[in-house]
Amino acid sequence: MKINIQLTQLLWVFSLLLLGCSNDDPIAEQNTKAPKPDTTAQEPGSVPGDSASLQNLLKQYDPPGRDVWQKPEVVIGKLGDLSKKTVADIGAGSGFFSRRLAQQAKRVIAVDIDPRFIHFMDSIKKVELKPEYQQRFETRLGMPSDPKLKPNEADIVLVVNTYIYIQDRVAYLKNLLNVLPTGGQIVVVDFKKKRMPIKYPTANVRMELYEVENELEAAGFSKIQSDDCALDYQYIVMATK
Repeated sequence: MKINIQLTQLLWVFSLLLLGCSNDDPIAEQNTKAPKPDTTAQEPGSVPGDSASLQNLLKQYDPPGRDVWQKPEVVIGKLGDLSKKTVADIGAGSGFFSRRLAQQAKRVIAVDIDPRFIHFMDSIKKVELKPEYQQRFETRLGMPSDPKLKPNEADIVLVVNTYIYIQDRVAYLKNLLNVLPTGGQIVVVDFKKKRMPIKYPTANVRMELYEVENELEAAGFSKIQSDDCALDYQYIVMATK
């Protein structure tokens, strides 16, 4: 089942694609209370299995309008033809990207370290996705230092709104490099370090684009390509093994 987008949101996306990089703010008025982005860490004070806490997290991670500034169709479009590829979605959270990827990729492995999100994704996919897409969608409980991917299991690793929260990032990237096949790709999407209505993560936590590029290079990735224009609040960095 394709995820519906309201007409007004379609108009926003269309106009932003025409403008490319611009100074216009697509959600300055509609999103004055910005959400916290997906992370692989639990919210401070949350209790595993606490449904109330989970609902609060979901409201923060997937508020109305996220698909406007996140532009999932643009990010997924950067991955190319996925019909014969497996994508590992690291820090999948609610499955915002994984549910969409399952409709295009051969297989999706949604990795998160919070068991509540694993249970949520296992439940929501049965409601939102057709049986054929459900079969492509696998959830996996990872560890903060280990995504639990097997060698050559994924062709592409997608890391959205999660990279800055990974501890010892270069070591983590080397782990991903080792399990990717030759020619495999990693795609990092995270927040620009500039003024914006998105208040979380705070500016002091965000990373400059060149820092991400440097860490990918230090881990052994090559052919690093960056796009800080396609998304208003985020950059997209792609690298190859």
